[in-house]
Amino acid sequence: MECSLDFSAVIFDLDGTLLDTLGEIAAAGNAALERMGFETHPVDAYRSFVGSGAKKLAWRVLPVGHQNQEVYDLFVPVLLEEFDSRLNTIAKPYAGIPEVLADFSAAGKKMAVLSNKPHEFTVAAVNKFLPDVDFFEVCGGRNDVPLKPEPDAALKLAESMGVAPHQTLFVGDSDVDIKTGVNAGMIAVGAGWGFRGEGELVKAGANIVLDTPADLVSLL
Repeated sequence: MECSLDFSAVIFDLDGTLLDTLGEIAAAGNAALERMGFETHPVDAYRSFVGSGAKKLAWRVLPVGHQNQEVYDLFVPVLLEEFDSRLNTIAKPYAGIPEVLADFSAAGKKMAVLSNKPHEFTVAAVNKFLPDVDFFEVCGGRNDVPLKPEPDAALKLAESMGVAPHQTLFVGDSDVDIKTGVNAGMIAVGAGWGFRGEGELVKAGANIVLDTPADLVSLL
């Protein structure tokens, strides 16, 4: 597979792109639902729930008849507690990711992580599972910065790395990630191995969709 691109930096999404965290997110979500006396969801259902941050996830997993502000306000802290207690207990890097990141680093490409996952959880996950990777910066969701697909955080990362948006790859597994890359004027690369699949990534406007993490090396 030859699809070499002209780029100097890469911004990676975390969940569903670098790390397989679906089981962990589902375990936390279902535990929170059980604590509130609600029915749980199959693990695969969480594929469509994730991607827009913990607060959006909280709303999406609540039963339709209980999606109101009062229940939501009670549920969010419960969900965050369950996330905290299960953090990095089930998740793992996708096969080939550590090797690919080493290749990118050896090729002189600057790398960063941008996730809608809460910032402290994002940093903890990267530190545990990818401790040897020289990321320029690791950024999670914060209250003072618009979440993806708004381009603000991605553009700030590119500026900090000293690269132009058009020389930056944005790699992610959901429409939120692809739209972030498009909105930022970056090269949007779909992680077809992640939570959502090729169809959603193509529809969102991905410049290219890759099947496996190992295929990332073909971009060098």
